[in-house]
Amino acid sequence: MTAVRTEGEVVLAITSSTAVVGVAIVRGDLVLSNAHVVTDRRHAEELTPMIQVALAEAGLNVRDVDRIAVDIGPGRFTGLRVGLTTARALALAVDKPVVGISSLELLAVDASDAAGPVCAVIDARRNEVFQQHFCDGRSMGEALVGPADELARLVRDGDTVVGDGADRYAEIYAPHAHLPDRCPSAVTLARLAQLRPAVSGPEVEPLYLREADVQINIKTRHNT
Repeated sequence: MTAVRTEGEVVLAITSSTAVVGVAIVRGDLVLSNAHVVTDRRHAEELTPMIQVALAEAGLNVRDVDRIAVDIGPGRFTGLRVGLTTARALALAVDKPVVGISSLELLAVDASDAAGPVCAVIDARRNEVFQQHFCDGRSMGEALVGPADELARLVRDGDTVVGDGADRYAEIYAPHAHLPDRCPSAVTLARLAQLRPAVSGPEVEPLYLREADVQINIKTRHNT
């Protein structure tokens, strides 16, 4: 399933790959509702009420939405699962298409105030990060996962780092320009989604890059 942008199209966007859960509703260039909340492990509890409030603020019913956009990661496994499951369920309930966009791309595109290339970095926990390079919002290589001190060596002179991974490991990324306190933006997601091909809900896949922590812990226990 694909869809072409039309003037006045309404997009409901969901971001949940980090500790920040965001919901935005955008019609064309107009932001009808935009909210975010910082949470640790309460993504599921926060997201549905935020969507309800956003729709109420916009004066819309979920059936008025033309497409749904979701942040597909990489990031926190639980947050990604909650966001993706919610987007798929809504898409199925109201028969709307879905657009999935990487959290790293959202960071890079939103870093429009950076001069030159951008290195998007998201905290992967366990002293690791997810990292990808961009120039003018376009990827300059694959997304990577690994120890922060190793991936930081791949950042080049002139790059600007952005994302909660760069915030957490600020000393490691210190030699480079840094845009602090940035998270994947639901408004940016909605705007990009207007320009991207859409698919049916079940076709949207998460970008995990590694197994969930709980699976790793189970394997570790079994090997001891």
